[in-house]
Amino acid sequence: VGGNVRNIAVVGNEIAVADFFAEGFTTGPGKVEFYDANGKTTKEFDVDSWLVAEGKGVTGDDGVFSAYHMGRGIAVDCAGNIIVNVAFPNAPSATNFVVIAPDGTMSYLECVVPTPGVAARADFFDVTGDIFGNAFIGLTPNTANYAVIYNVYEGAQDADYSYLVYADEGTSFSNETKVCWAKKTFSEDAEKAPEFYVYNRSVGGVRYSDGTSATAMVNMGENFAQGKATSTGATAFEVNGTTYIVMPTPDAAGARASAFKVINVATGEVAAETQGDLTFGTAYTQDFGASVNADGTVNIAQLVQGKYLSMWKFTPGASAIDEIAADNAAVEYYNLQGVKVANPENGIFVKKQGAKATKVVL
Repeated sequence: VGGNVRNIAVVGNEIAVADFFAEGFTTGPGKVEFYDANGKTTKEFDVDSWLVAEGKGVTGDDGVFSAYHMGRGIAVDCAGNIIVNVAFPNAPSATNFVVIAPDGTMSYLECVVPTPGVAARADFFDVTGDIFGNAFIGLTPNTANYAVIYNVYEGAQDADYSYLVYADEGTSFSNETKVCWAKKTFSEDAEKAPEFYVYNRSVGGVRYSDGTSATAMVNMGENFAQGKATSTGATAFEVNGTTYIVMPTPDAAGARASAFKVINVATGEVAAETQGDLTFGTAYTQDFGASVNADGTVNIAQLVQGKYLSMWKFTPGASAIDEIAADNAAVEYYNLQGVKVANPENGIFVKKQGAKATKVVL
């Protein structure tokens, strides 16, 4: 995938990827691209160009206007609308979003952090509901001790139903904290967000809110404290009435990891896990998206920054996770003795792409 890709979300069985340069942002591609089992599709949305055309940005003290650029966060609501934040790495990344409807139409969504909260850099967020019906966006501004919950009704923020949910006393979140919902739909007249989960890489483990009071967030216990992971990202999903959360699993020292576990929230038990870090190594940043299939299986999209983008299949009741698709990760060839071959020809080789290995004749 390369080092420019940051965040993912799953749209049905397609993978939406927010693509940008890690530095600069004035020259980054600023596009949402799509991948499926066959690799990158032709569908993409140029968010940065749209922002420039709409004049969305900020005028500095020097009087110079700078257009916003796409941020790090991406999510999909239950109606298939894609939401991305903008203005990374500055404070407006917690309050400004572009919404891409299924037909490709883009619109702007600006929110205000409820008092006494303040806007600050926010990398990750999640959405539950329908942005053009009734929805909630959840995120954590950098160094805040609360999660911000925006209510969005018919495409605009409803400040009356937006609120803050505070963490345990003494806890503050990093900008890379991930809020995620397992329940994607709810009553149209809901005044509070459904229960949600907060993965905080600097604190380690997962925190939980039932979404009904300002003091609802509590530590979920040792089963969810998988070490202070320096890897970021998490997601949650509900299938067959059971809620699961996906989170990275570093070693005891909190090393960066590409391995992850699927945890049953009700029991705290590990329902499935990848077996150790993948061959392509570990990375500082990874993120996940999940899509529940009609047969009750779950596709888990995993992006490890600069390493690979892959899709895994989780079957409730099984003890393992199988890879079902990989995108355009680097292809490597090995001979049958396990020696890497730069330019394979005239023989039988092992082709490795992503976490998948196949035998080929060249």
